[in-house]
Amino acid sequence: MKSIVAAMMMVCVVATNGFGTTYTSPTEYSAGFGDNSAHIAVDFDYGNSFVFEYHWDGEASGEDALQVLDAEGSLDVSHSDPYPGWGILIYDFAYPGGTKFDYGSSANTGWHYYLSDNGSNWESSGVGVSGRTLTNGGWDSWVWTNYDADWLPLRQPGEMPVPEPTTLTLLAFGAGMFVRKKA
Repeated sequence: MKSIVAAMMMVCVVATNGFGTTYTSPTEYSAGFGDNSAHIAVDFDYGNSFVFEYHWDGEASGEDALQVLDAEGSLDVSHSDPYPGWGILIYDFAYPGGTKFDYGSSANTGWHYYLSDNGSNWESSGVGVSGRTLTNGGWDSWVWTNYDADWLPLRQPGEMPVPEPTTLTLLAFGAGMFVRKKA
């Protein structure tokens, strides 16, 4: 019995544990021109993320980067301007090979915007993409995630998606049955 409980706990820990907060994949493509550069990551799920590089001179926003990446390559950025003057709303990304993690329901899922100075220490953006002033060497990450009841994102950049509780329960139950059958 102890081995079954231990196996179920291990499955839950492995399924919910993040495996890092940095992106190691090579840059898909660079867009724009200038002496400054920033990285933009679009993170569909763990191991299914894409890094792009944006170049500019002067001042640029996260919106500027996404517009140029969209215009000059295969990254498709879906956006709208529901409240003119407030900035654009990013609601989806598409890229060849990019597949969003299926959380089992569309409720409480979406893209979350993160910022980093070094590509490894991330924080939620306090501003929208139109209000984000890029910095030379900075990183932006768009992460497909599910949200808790308070609309806080459950996944950080580069982490494995967190399955919904029902999926975790089924994984643990399956592991328990497998261990039981072996014993």
